Amino acid sequence: MKKYDFIFGIGRDGGCSAALRQAGLQLLSLPWDNIDIADKTDASGLDAKLKIMESGFKEGIRENGILPKGLPLREADSETKAQYDRRVERFDALMKESKECVLAVYMDSPAAANADVGKCQEAQKRLQALYPHVKVDFLMLSLDYDRPFSERAVDDLGDGFTRTSFNFRANSSMKATIPVDLSLCSAAMRSVASVRDYSASRKAKAKRTLREKMRMVGAETVWQYFLYRRRSEFKRLLSVAIPNVLLARLRRKKYDHVLSIGMNCEPAFRFAISWGFVESTPFSWASIKSPLQLAEVLRYPEQIGSKGFSFREKSLMWGCEMTGISFHGKLIADSGGGIPDPKALEEDKADLVQRLSYLNEKLTRILSDDSSKAIVFRVDTQFALAPDANEQIDALQRALEERGANNYTLVVVVEQAARGKISSASNRVVRAVKKFNPRGSVTDVALGDSAGWRALYSEFTPKKILPKKHAFKFEKH
Repeated sequence: MKKYDFIFGIGRDGGCSAALRQAGLQLLSLPWDNIDIADKTDASGLDAKLKIMESGFKEGIRENGILPKGLPLREADSETKAQYDRRVERFDALMKESKECVLAVYMDSPAAANADVGKCQEAQKRLQALYPHVKVDFLMLSLDYDRPFSERAVDDLGDGFTRTSFNFRANSSMKATIPVDLSLCSAAMRSVASVRDYSASRKAKAKRTLREKMRMVGAETVWQYFLYRRRSEFKRLLSVAIPNVLLARLRRKKYDHVLSIGMNCEPAFRFAISWGFVESTPFSWASIKSPLQLAEVLRYPEQIGSKGFSFREKSLMWGCEMTGISFHGKLIADSGGGIPDPKALEEDKADLVQRLSYLNEKLTRILSDDSSKAIVFRVDTQFALAPDANEQIDALQRALEERGANNYTLVVVVEQAARGKISSASNRVVRAVKKFNPRGSVTDVALGDSAGWRALYSEFTPKKILPKKHAFKFEKH
């Protein structure tokens, strides 16, 4: 076992840094912890990451860096971007502080194509050229599905390059968001490396930073600074979230039915967060490409599934071959764990076909009866900003009425950036939230505008709270 001044992960995904942390070999947050690289020519991401490092982290990371749940770094909020800037500064400082030897770690992923030895050896050479003041060793964890951990191979390929090979894919029973067995990976890492406690110097710097922040706001103790921060946060909450909710409650109206019809699952998800249940339509848990696509299928619901459904591995949804709309099944599938077995898929598809048939009949019945209805439609900003945005929403509303809709209010939800682009009309109101969740992270409550959606569903509320019949799919992950 060799002791290093500093150890850092360089791929392939967040599992590498997570295993290093579990092994006690990474003590602080670093640039590649939760960043994936969208590089079509190199699925391992090594070449793209090296180019970014060679540019001093000045080029490529904001354009190509992808955060968890599919959010591009360039679209992250200012606080997240500042966090990654601090990680880059920390990484640079730790490399400069290293005197003798550092270790770069690459780990394969079952969810993507992986690097070969030659690519990793080239990465080691480029890192050595980038940091000539210190020896750069390299540890490569290679997936070998036929080799258990107890029989793992550890090969010294020279010049500080070590390759260890075994099957570290996560067992399906683990239901992990990271597709590798972190306990096995961390054990393999600990067997070949250890690291000095470099966190002490960083903690001292953090204390100096805290003292400077306290001085700037006039706080004499940490407790005073804590109170100052909490008061500032509370004032910001009062100035933004509370008035919206209060205003919404002042104009609150209760409906027999509050229904969501797309363009994706966010309206249904936010309603579930607010009220604890969802009265589903065929489009509550679906992904729709455009308002006109939805208008067409509202007029001709028999088109849904008329040419069958196919399972989309990337989105883990069922694509309707006729309409192009994607629907969630009930099957819990792991995007890193491969395709579910054919029998489970067939059962899930059969359940979807039956459920959509029932929900289509239910939607027609509710639309055409005398009950009061709030029908919530979330419009992607690209459509809300289009020159024909109002014409598209008009077409959607006509389709609802052709389906029999009466005694209804169509609630069109747009992002703040598109406020004023879609007009109110008879039986139609427009509301805005600050921002939508990214399409790849629709059910992440920490993203988007929780306060804005809470305000919306404080205005358009159900007369009766229905019992929740089963756990929502997003609650099972």
